[in-house]
Amino acid sequence: MGKLFGFKIILRILLICFLVVCSVFLIVDKFIFSGIFLLLVVVVLGIEFYRFLLKPFQDVQKTLSAMYNEDFSLKAPSGKQNELFQNLSDLYEKQKQTYFEQESVQKIYNNLLNSISTGILILRKIENEDWEIFLMNESFAKTFQTPIYSSWKNFNKNLPEFVQRLYEIQFQEVQQTLEISIDNQENQTYSLKTSTIKTYNFQYFIVSLDSVQSIVEKKEKQAWYDLMKVISHEMMNTLTPINSLVNSLQYYAEQDEWTSDDQLDFKESLKTIQKKTVHMLEFVQNYRELTNFPRPQKKETNLIDIVQSCLEIMKPMFEENQIEVLTDFERKEFLFPLDAILTERVLINLLTNSIFSVESNPELKQISIKIYRQNLRIFIEIKDNGRGIEKEIKDKVFIPFFTTRENGAGIGLSLSKNIMEAHNGHLTFKSKPGETVFTMSFL
Repeated sequence: MGKLFGFKIILRILLICFLVVCSVFLIVDKFIFSGIFLLLVVVVLGIEFYRFLLKPFQDVQKTLSAMYNEDFSLKAPSGKQNELFQNLSDLYEKQKQTYFEQESVQKIYNNLLNSISTGILILRKIENEDWEIFLMNESFAKTFQTPIYSSWKNFNKNLPEFVQRLYEIQFQEVQQTLEISIDNQENQTYSLKTSTIKTYNFQYFIVSLDSVQSIVEKKEKQAWYDLMKVISHEMMNTLTPINSLVNSLQYYAEQDEWTSDDQLDFKESLKTIQKKTVHMLEFVQNYRELTNFPRPQKKETNLIDIVQSCLEIMKPMFEENQIEVLTDFERKEFLFPLDAILTERVLINLLTNSIFSVESNPELKQISIKIYRQNLRIFIEIKDNGRGIEKEIKDKVFIPFFTTRENGAGIGLSLSKNIMEAHNGHLTFKSKPGETVFTMSFL
């Protein structure tokens, strides 16, 4: 294709040269009008030759301008002239494909960011210039009850309090709470998290904003859902067999005469109903205990004394299960205002769980208790080398009535967590195969 383009150029040059020579000879031989006519033909051919040479460069200019401005509405330039034009055509098509692929990805990202409840604001700037809004999702605009801004100037004008906070943190990475009043209403608390990204030409500042109230409400709803799921499961397991047995008793009551087998079945049905009823009463009693445990009667107490009292109470269980108990106390006294009876109950619950955890360990069964002070807090760690807590149930261990033990009530950890929170403390845990650590934190 390139050779053909060159041949056309050479042919035009030769034709123009030939006509010029002919016109000169005609004028010399006194055929002036014929010579002038040939010269006019040469001028027309020269103009056509100029346009023939200029058109490829115009195509190149248009193509490069379209690529620079990301305007791909033009048709790709023809690559028939030579290899250079073919490469340019291929480059144009490749950039066109890349552009539309990026545009599709951008739409997916925008839809994804607009579908989440977290407010997202992404700012961008070139060094030593002011920020510009790169992206703002619908949740962010909804939080401040504003339109989705594309101008940083308008954003700064309409949300000066928020922009001021960004300048206060100097557009650095932070994670903090933020109180904002919208439309002169009461202050609302938000969780603010920012991060920065630097590329070759730009610096990006990413802001994520979550309503603390929404987060709490979502967790509360999930907690209630999990609790009601457990309660309904427990009630169905009790009421379904009772209903079936009542139907059987009604059948016996309609009989005029009973055989000895009927009498025996009748008595067994009554025993089962009584057993299930007692189980339901215990379930309700556990629920009342979980929600109405007494207010802690706090008194300055040595935590070491409480731990040693619990170990003495549970010593027979440790010996029976051949469990080695280790203690590590940083000092002789850890005085703290607490309810000794309730705190002892938490420790016994945790130690009992550790005993069940290590019972399947074929090797050395070990439970260790450590008390230490750190950052004005006192911590009690209870660690065992049992099987650990499965990943699938880690988020359920504190749900009331959830248990993996056959005869467990499922309120021990829930009650323990409530007792610790009533002391303005926390109960947390970490677990991996072969090790579980529950930590009681007192402040």
